[in-house]
Amino acid sequence: MFDGDDTLWSTEQLYDDARSRARDVVAASGLDGAKWEECERRIDVQNVSQLGYSIERFPGSCVQAYEDLCQRAGYAADPDIAARVRQAARSVFEHDPKLVSGARETLTFLRAKGARLALLTKGDEQLQSRRMERSGLRDFFDVIRIVPEKSPEIIRAVVAALGVHLGSAWMVGNSIRSDILPAIDAGLRVVWIGAHVWEYERAYDRAVPDGVIAVSHLADVPALITQ
Repeated sequence: MFDGDDTLWSTEQLYDDARSRARDVVAASGLDGAKWEECERRIDVQNVSQLGYSIERFPGSCVQAYEDLCQRAGYAADPDIAARVRQAARSVFEHDPKLVSGARETLTFLRAKGARLALLTKGDEQLQSRRMERSGLRDFFDVIRIVPEKSPEIIRAVVAALGVHLGSAWMVGNSIRSDILPAIDAGLRVVWIGAHVWEYERAYDRAVPDGVIAVSHLADVPALITQ
């Protein structure tokens, strides 16, 4: 069972690039770009509780951070600049993420070994469906699930849909919080790829549970789970 974002395809760089464009707009307006980015990252994490992984969360957080800095500076936010900030942030959805190095080769190898494969990724269903389709990886998977949040119950259901026993199933992901911990609770063996994650996920990266196999690259996975 594979995660999608930043496990099979690289999305966090798209957010970093879009954030940089929005920061440039803010800085050109006369505000401190570094303070804006610090504020935006904090607000974006806070907004997960209300907006989840909606495509409106990130652009909205960028605008909120701009408005917050304006308020602290003692003047009203300019609607035109706010619109430009939102537009810059939404550029994250205009680009397809690149495949992680070794993604296609890893899935091809596992398929050749007779492994049954599932993709379990969270986020906005329409956006994630588009990313999955354009990745060119769809045909590798026996089961594909896009969910608002991963849980042990959902992971067990995906394993059941694959028709395999929990004891022979693996979870491969880059997030301790969203991939590894729920998979452990579900009874799976796990491989954690130490890839780039955003602040919401990063807070858990130092608490790597016992029994987790940590690797640096996706290409390291096949040798581990076909021993």
